[in-house]
Parts: sequence; structure tokens; C-alpha cells
Amino acid sequence: MRPIQLREERNFSEIINVTFQFTFQNLRTLGPVLLYFAAPFSLISGIATGLFQSQIFSMTSDRYGMATPFSVAGWGVEYLLSMLFNLLAHIVMSLVVSTYLVQYLDTDGPIEPADIWRVVVRKLLPAVGMYILYGLSLLLGVILCFFPVVYPYAVFSLGTISMVREELSPLEALQRSQELTQMSWSDGLTTFGIRIMVAIAASFLAGVLSIPMYLIMFLQGLKVLGENLQWIIMLTSIISVGGTAILGGLVDVALGFQYFSLVEKKEGIGLMAEISQIGTQTRRKEEE
Repeated sequence: MRPIQLREERNFSEIINVTFQFTFQNLRTLGPVLLYFAAPFSLISGIATGLFQSQIFSMTSDRYGMATPFSVAGWGVEYLLSMLFNLLAHIVMSLVVSTYLVQYLDTDGPIEPADIWRVVVRKLLPAVGMYILYGLSLLLGVILCFFPVVYPYAVFSLGTISMVREELSPLEALQRSQELTQMSWSDGLTTFGIRIMVAIAASFLAGVLSIPMYLIMFLQGLKVLGENLQWIIMLTSIISVGGTAILGGLVDVALGFQYFSLVEKKEGIGLMAEISQIGTQTRRKEEE
């Protein structure tokens, strides 16, 4: 029996509390898995971000102080690489956390990184497809107005955990997430609030890791430091981006607990299992 039950209906504050409780209790096993599989993408993204930011401060300029087309093209490549690998890091992070939660529920023994990696590899392309659909829904919301952005941001939040847990296609996973979060207006509002609150907490912690990077950039901008500090900027950028990606896993843990809470509210799987277990124990006592 695991110390924390996933199949349990929880309110807003309980999910926030259990998110941090679960993360700290499983940090010795979940942390290394995140470092093994998600951190490499964050590392590449951090390197590209560091190169992009260092070139801003040491750009090649013409005699009028304007950036040359070659330097602008270089920024574009590094910026796109940074965005691409940051997105991949987020997708892999979400898959790793979702798979960890599912295996935490289904197994009583230790959770092996190899088992998680097999699921991540199998689900990576479908997850990318799902995020493309999700991104298009957000883009449509931006085109229309602010409120439609909030709608897909909330109702499609449980897509990854739905895909991993229930073996769904990208479209089916988004539909399942929408079905769960639209059982009542409070469910969608709670999901939105959980995602925002945990994201704010993770961003605050990530901001602490970003202080050295922005401090060096600020001092270099004031000409207090020397000009050949690209390696320091790159190193601090790697720490910042990598730490942000790792802390981003908190959001996926919270959304995982919200998924199991809504499934329990809708289908009562955990309650039925407890009733069945009580019945089995009663019959055994009668037989004895």
C-alpha cells in the first residue's frame, strides 16, 4: 500500500498540499528520473538560450551600431532551437511525471527508470501531436479574445495524464480531459486555479535560480564586468532553464492529482475497490 492514495476525491487546497507532499516524499526516485530524461532537453535549450543572450550583448554591428543580417540570422536559429528544445523538455517532463504517477498507482514495488522511459518513447510522438492540437486551440483563443484562451488552458490540462493512464489517442485524450473538467463549472475553475497557483509557486522558485543569470547580464550591460563572459552567461542560463524545467514538474504532479480526483468523483473507482476489498476481507473472516 502506497503512503499517498491517488484515487481520492480532493478539493483545491488538498490538491495543492498533496502535490508538494508527494513531490518531496518521492524526490529521491522522481528527481533522478526527471534528470535522466527531461534535463538533457532543458540543457540543450539552456545552451541555445545562453548563446542567444550572450550574442545580444556582443553582437556584430555595422558602423551605425545596427545588427547585421548575419547576426540576426544567427539569433533566429539559436532562438528557434531554444524554443524547440524547451517545448520538448516540457512534453517529456509531462510524460515522465504522468508515467510515474500511473506506475505509483499500479505497482507496489520500486519504480524503475527503464520502465518509465519505455512509456515515454512510445507516447512521445502522440504527445507532440496532442500539444500541436492544444497549441492551435490556444492560438485560436488569442485570435478571438482573452476568454477563449482560458477555456482550452483549463479544460485540456489533463490531456497528458489521460493519454498515459487510459491509452488514448491525442484527440481522445483532449476529449477525455474536457469531459472530466466540464462535469461542473467548479471543476473547470478548480483545474484552472490549480494550474495557475502551482505554476506561480514553481515560477517563484525558478526565479531564484535565475537571479545569477540576470545579475551577470545586468552588470555586463553596465560595463562593470568584462566582455568575455559568454561561458558564465551560458552556465547560469543552463542552471536557470534546467531548474525551471525541473520545477515545472510540480504542475504536472498537481494536474495528475486533479485527474484522479475528477475520475474518482465521476466514476468512483477507488471507492468501489475499497468496498470490494472490505467484502473480500469479510468473507475470509467468515470462512475462518
